[in-house]
Amino acid sequence: MMSFILRLGCPFLGAFLGHWFLRPEEKGLGKDVIGYPVLLFLVAMVFDLELKVLLFASILLSGVITDGRSGRIYHGTLYLLLPLSLVLFYEESSYISGLFMCLVPLYKRSKKCQFYIGEGDVYVLLFLSMAFGRNVFFTLFYASCLGLLFSLKKGRKEIYFMPFLFLGFLLSQIERLQSILGFS
Repeated sequence: MMSFILRLGCPFLGAFLGHWFLRPEEKGLGKDVIGYPVLLFLVAMVFDLELKVLLFASILLSGVITDGRSGRIYHGTLYLLLPLSLVLFYEESSYISGLFMCLVPLYKRSKKCQFYIGEGDVYVLLFLSMAFGRNVFFTLFYASCLGLLFSLKKGRKEIYFMPFLFLGFLLSQIERLQSILGFS
């Protein structure tokens, strides 16, 4: 019973936080406020996500809401992801995060890179690499494929990438999908 309550509560808490981080003119109910938490709840129930993965995804969801509405990932999301990423880093000892830590100063120096990649996305990828190690590459692969398909379908050159990172993260957590594609 407690597991069900956590699986139901965490996604909607993440959506509430994302909605709360938004500025007043950006607020309003939409399919993102309901759709993403329902998706996260269903994935958590069907694929039996671990609690730490569910918490991470719920915090990530707050960034999805803000990025989808305003095009920005607010600091509140990053401040909440950091401690959880550090705890998971010490559990997993994922040293792939060193690669992403090197990318942050390179990102700061390159104006061209800053034009094409949002700063929040770089930090989210760093936190993903700290928390889940090599799984960040699967997340990035799935997110890039989904983002490319979306931009081709809609005919857009620019998209907000955080929703696709979220969906890619959920796909990377489904071990059955990993084995079907031959990744594990």
